[in-house]
Amino acid sequence: MSKTCLRAIGVVFLVTLLAACPPPRGGGGGAGGGGSAIAPDSCGNISTGKVGRKLYSFLVASAELDKASVELERSVGDACRRMARELGVDDGGTTKEVCKRAAAELEANLEVSVSTEKQLVTRYTPPECTSEVDFAASIVAECEASIAADVDVRCEGYCGGTCSGECDGTCSGGGGGGACDGQCEGTCRGSCSADCRGYIDVDASAECTASAEVRATVNTTCTEPKVEVVEEDVTVVDDTKFQKAMAAIDAGMPTILRVGAKAELVAKAMVKWAETLGSLIKASGQLVEELGEKGLCVAGQLTAAFAAVAQVEARVSVSIEVSAEVSASAGAQAQ
Repeated sequence: MSKTCLRAIGVVFLVTLLAACPPPRGGGGGAGGGGSAIAPDSCGNISTGKVGRKLYSFLVASAELDKASVELERSVGDACRRMARELGVDDGGTTKEVCKRAAAELEANLEVSVSTEKQLVTRYTPPECTSEVDFAASIVAECEASIAADVDVRCEGYCGGTCSGECDGTCSGGGGGGACDGQCEGTCRGSCSADCRGYIDVDASAECTASAEVRATVNTTCTEPKVEVVEEDVTVVDDTKFQKAMAAIDAGMPTILRVGAKAELVAKAMVKWAETLGSLIKASGQLVEELGEKGLCVAGQLTAAFAAVAQVEARVSVSIEVSAEVSASAGAQAQ
């Protein structure tokens, strides 16, 4: 069969798949049952060549992102349900519904339970989110079939080890004029030798960049923030409501703040992921041709990733929105 025919068959096949599996609508509703049908290994070993290796890396990242988005939304949903139960309101419904209900009740309780002469302040230590630079570098190295030491991985945030390159902040080692060869307290725009407390930025091919940045963020760990309500010259006039509000804050706020911080990093990585996925969908006919007999299977996996986009975006978005909404209801301030 000619290459032209193979490309034509691939395009027709993909169009058929897209018509049969349109992206899910809506979002921000429920915690979901576990994501999409993205299964990177279902097509067998496709990593024998340059194209297949990059596509496999991208599909692995897509599957991890889909799963992580479910876990993020589930975590904030569970936290909001704990808060709702402490406040004595209905804990049923979608994540967005129960969180909105809990936030409204929390704000109402705080308003009527104290007579404010100065203020009642909810203070918290912001979560510290740490990503592994070496992990991101190893993903790029495997994807590009290169040596990890040659991979350009930068830390947009505090570099826990040595920053070699430009430091937008204070460099504790040598360097001048923005250059740094030491610990960077700011944004390390050179290579970082240890953990990155911020966002890991990768310079590689589109598929490998998206893969590494997505997987680095979904595997990021964030500390649980300490949350406390500080009474500054206030008089409690309804202790029952006040205690309910305090119990609700203790039950849900730390988790919501932690998940919200991680979700913001994931959302940033999703931008490049979605752009790369769109380009791969457009080039699917050529990919089918280059991958031979496994091409149609891989095209189906790209379609599964495409079908997951709307729900992944919705889950991550609601995780960020809930963190902001509940924080506002509690009058939360970082310290």
